Amino acid sequence: MAVECTGRNVEVSSSLKELARERTRRLERHLGGPADVRVVLSHEKHRFGAEVIAIHRRRRWTAAEETADPRAAVVLAFEKIDAQAKRDSEKWRDRKHRPAAARVAAAPSPPPKGGPRAVPPERRVVRTGQQRSPAKPMSIEEAAMRFETSRQEFLVFRDSASERVSVLYRRRDGDFGLIVPEC
Repeated sequence: MAVECTGRNVEVSSSLKELARERTRRLERHLGGPADVRVVLSHEKHRFGAEVIAIHRRRRWTAAEETADPRAAVVLAFEKIDAQAKRDSEKWRDRKHRPAAARVAAAPSPPPKGGPRAVPPERRVVRTGQQRSPAKPMSIEEAAMRFETSRQEFLVFRDSASERVSVLYRRRDGDFGLIVPEC
């Protein structure tokens, strides 16, 4: 714990330094480790200002408050820092405890070399509500014309030239893709 108190146009009393140390200890309990804290007190006309800068594990929080009382300004600035730190740590905690499927989709990473392989999340097959229909024999051009008018994402048909089952699908660029299995 490192607490640095600085005064601009005001002398920093020992009670203000002790208040800053006590609030820093409370902040460190929330953060789970030591923090470097700078407190800058200022005095202009009838206002006392307190600016608090806290740094903990490459994270930085800043808060400033102005009131008529220097102790109140320090307390309010530290409360803002506490709120920022709690919100930041909750983000990390929520991100860490997301379901496995959401984590895999959000940040794909290559498997570690030489280490144990991670078990992929279970995939399930969802049957659509479409009725079963036989793959009708038609040419590729005929299938493309029929596919343009439909709202389906793919069309399974039997190619009349080769008598093979083929799949026509919509590509992301707007064109059609054709899958012809070789068996």
